[in-house]
Order: sequence, then C-alpha cells, then structure tokens
Amino acid sequence: MEDEWTIDANEALTISLVEPSPEGNGLNKIASFHPKFTYPLFGEEERIFGHKDLKIKLQYDVSDLRPNLSISSSKKFASVGDVEATDVSGIMKDYLPGVAFQKSQDFQQAVRSLSDSWTPPGRLIKQLDKGDDVYEVWHGNLADMAVRQLVKRIQVVALLFIEGGSYIGVDADGNDEPESSLARWSIYFLYRKTSNPNGAGKRKYIFQGYSTVYHFWMFQQPSPPTTPIPNDSWELPRDDFDLTSLPHRARISQFVILPPFQKKGAGAFLYDTIFGRQIGDPSIQEVTVEDPNEAFDLLRDICDLRYLCKNEPDFANLKINPKVPVPEKGGILHNNTVVSLAWQSNVAGDKIVDIDVLEKLRVKHKIAPRQFSRLVEMHLMSQLPASVRPQVDSPESKTRASKEDKHVYTLWKLLLKQRIYRRNATLLGEFEITERILKLNETVENVEWEYANILEHLTPKPVASNGKRKLDEVGAEISPSGKKARVEDA
Repeated sequence: MEDEWTIDANEALTISLVEPSPEGNGLNKIASFHPKFTYPLFGEEERIFGHKDLKIKLQYDVSDLRPNLSISSSKKFASVGDVEATDVSGIMKDYLPGVAFQKSQDFQQAVRSLSDSWTPPGRLIKQLDKGDDVYEVWHGNLADMAVRQLVKRIQVVALLFIEGGSYIGVDADGNDEPESSLARWSIYFLYRKTSNPNGAGKRKYIFQGYSTVYHFWMFQQPSPPTTPIPNDSWELPRDDFDLTSLPHRARISQFVILPPFQKKGAGAFLYDTIFGRQIGDPSIQEVTVEDPNEAFDLLRDICDLRYLCKNEPDFANLKINPKVPVPEKGGILHNNTVVSLAWQSNVAGDKIVDIDVLEKLRVKHKIAPRQFSRLVEMHLMSQLPASVRPQVDSPESKTRASKEDKHVYTLWKLLLKQRIYRRNATLLGEFEITERILKLNETVENVEWEYANILEHLTPKPVASNGKRKLDEVGAEISPSGKKARVEDA
C-alpha cells in the first residue's frame, strides 16, 4: 500500500518561470525544471505519501520573482488511525512567503500588471553584451527591503539546489535579524535583459540566478599606533560608524544559477563580478567560500586561474626551479621549499618556488591560502613538459621523458605531497608507514587527475572547418570527478 501511495518528491515538484502572454491573456512558460534535492522539505527519503498523480507547481514571475504555488492530485489517501497523507501545503507554507498562496487568477493579474519600467532592486554594477541580449548584475544588501523581498521569494532554491543550504538573514524563530546584521549580507542578482514581446523597443528582465556574500570581521595582528593615544585609552567610534569598513573577510555563502541557464557562461560572469568587486574593496582582506560543492569548485578554479594568469605577470610566469637537487634517499622538503639531506636549523640553497613571493601574491589578490595553493599547483602543472604532465586520458603516443623532465616533475610532486601531508597529518598519522605512503600516493594521483580535468576546460577547443565549435564541445556539462581521494586533498 505504501508504494502505491508514495511518490518521488523531486519528480512531483516542478519550478517554472513565466511571463505575460503577448496576446494579453494567460501566461507563457519560459522554462521548467525539477529540483535537485527536496529532503529539507520532505525528509531524507524525498518521498511524499498519500497522493496519487501528485503535481506541485511552483511558478515565478520571470522578473520580480513573485511566486505562486498550486497543488493537485487525482486521489488523496483517507486517514487510517495515525496514518494520513502528507500535508504538502502545510509544509510549503514553512518555506514560501504568503504571497505564494494567492489565487492563480490573482497571480496572473499581478504578472501582467508588472510595470514595463521595472528594474531589479539594488544597483547595477556590471553588464555584458552578448548578441541581442545583455547580462546584468545588480547588487544590494539585505537591509534594503526591496532586496530582502526578492531574496525571500526565491531563496527556497537554495534548499532545492545547494546540499545543506539554508535561509539567510533570519534567526532561529524565522524572524528578520537586526538591520546591522542584515547589512552584512551582500546580494548579487544576475538577470538577462532581452527584447520584450509585449512592446517594440522595450526590454524584459529574465532572472538567471543569484549569490549571497557575508562580510565578517577578520583578526589582524596589532601594530603600534602612528600617533600617541592620550591617557592610553581608545574607544570604538560611535553613532553611524560603518563596521563593514573595518578589515574583514567576504565569504560567498550561496551561489545558484537556475538549471535552464547553466553551461552558458552565466555562472562565470557572476562569479567574476563578485570576485572583482571584493578585490576593489580595500576593507576586504580575503575572499572565501562556504562549503563549495564539486561543480562550484570547478567554476571557481577555472575563474581564479584565468584571473591570475591574465592580471598577475608574476603568477603567469611562475615555473619550477629545475636547479634544486633531489637526494635519492632521505631528502627533506622544508617550509621554504628548499630540499636538504637531513633536518638543519639553517637551510640554505635554491628553492623549488619562492614561497615568500607567492604569499605576497596571495595577500595582494585576497585569495584564501588553501585555494591559492591549489591554483599554484595547477599552474605549475600546466608548465610541466608534455612528456611528464598528467593528463585526463593518457595519449597513445607520448614523448619519451628525459631525465631533466622527470626531475622537474619530481619537484612538482614534492610540493603537492607536502601540502596534502601537512593538511592531513593527523589522519595519516593513524596508519602504519607503508599504508600511509600508499594513501598519500593514491591521493596525489587523484589530485593530478582532478587538475588535468580543470586544465582541460581551460584549453581552447578545436574549431570545425566552418569556423564554429562542434555542438558537443560547447558548454559541455562539467561532470564531477570519477575518482575520489581517500585523504582530503584540498
């Protein structure tokens, strides 16, 4: 009986973007898609009990994101004792604003009544012309009521597409946080502005996705004051002092591009805009990301690597120093990347890479240590000779590696192994030395494959004879790595 009355929640829920019909009656559906997750709403099994042919339709105005929910089924389970059908409407009320439950005809009227002069809330900070369309990024913060309203309307997608996603700007009881806390949340909306079918020369805003960034204080090593402080006392400024002007980190908390608009460069444009804005803010010391998934990690790696190679000559020209000798047995790689035969209090010699220069570059470009180390490793790997450079798929015919090429590759692997070992020292310490070496080497191989996959996405694709790329080479889906490191590799 349970199977007969149970349905997959991901299949039952359909999200749609709609706009007014050009004829003036009804709505046109621009795109429809199913969620990736529904366990935050309907439980770990993502199943809904007690309805046959259940259809949960969540529609959004493609511009101002006014939501409307409709629920229908051909038959509902009659309660038997404590066993009753899932209250779908009651569950959805916990996650959607009240306006989502208005009558369908009222929703259609509101969509048709949206002004042709409507623009997203906040301030336009970046735009990109792409043929007949224009992509725009609008920025604001949660203290702005118009921005907060738009976030409340769409934020359910953070639960449906981000594993472990949660709502922002609310306390444990679901109430808005104080305005000072709300102001710490920066919101970036991505829209595509295209021709409006309802009027010549008019433009229509089509929502593509959004991202949230939280600003939090960052501890700085104290430095002596430049001027004497009277009576050795000091107090924080009062009244309207902007706390966000203090040195702080910017943490990308949520990042969602709706499924119909993925693989078209929209995510990279939004990320580059957000990162560029943090770089230009002198009060921001570092840009971090909260629990990124594999797809976002790949996007971030590609964008960051492109940015550094384009904007930082010292990074673009970075190479392994081949002059560093590697002992055949018992060598030690020190923190400053000098290799020695044994532990020494003062290690002198050539370095594999200049770690001090790299740290200055990291701080200059506000990239978190873990992420910057990965970018350095990726870039150095891309500079390895073709005969030893790891590839996603090993070519059938590969140039025979010279002794010099093998030496450079060994130095690169030493850097990679050192970082992985230091990050996982406690975990690796639980294994015997032989198993420890095996697990470390296994992780290195997996990371090599991961980096090769990322670098392959950065390599220009072959062009067909008509000057266009083949369809299967444009916007190809980024698949997560098929290999899993047994030790955390980043």
